[in-house]
Amino acid sequence: MNLTVRQWTVVSVLAAVFVIAAVVLSRGDDTGAAEPLDDFDEVAWCQAANAIGAWGGILDGSAAGDDAGDITNLRRALTDARVVAPAELRIDIARLIDLGLLVDSALAGGLGLEAALAEGRGQTDPDRLADSIGRVSDALVACGHEPVA
Repeated sequence: MNLTVRQWTVVSVLAAVFVIAAVVLSRGDDTGAAEPLDDFDEVAWCQAANAIGAWGGILDGSAAGDDAGDITNLRRALTDARVVAPAELRIDIARLIDLGLLVDSALAGGLGLEAALAEGRGQTDPDRLADSIGRVSDALVACGHEPVA
């Protein structure tokens, strides 16, 4: 394949950028561990938490007004919120993300949303899941949002 001078220039610049990025990243921290967040931004958390509340029907198991595509939206909202969540809620949010993945898997198997929710919940520890939903719901209320259930 013959490339023009302009195309070779673009390829060369992209290759140089990748090399520079690799060098910069390789000079990072040798421990490989991310620095914990020292400061908690309540405003950012409450904004992210608002998005979680939009899909409370999925979290409470009723699926009221939700469709199968809302699982992806819920997982995205949970993932975004986990980054800015208080440290004590991160494991609870991770548990809800896992529930979303289980429900997605059941949906891919051809189940409807309500059956997929039941299937996903059936593959979790119901007590821990309920506790996680309760703590996230309490955090939503603390931000002035509606509770999940």
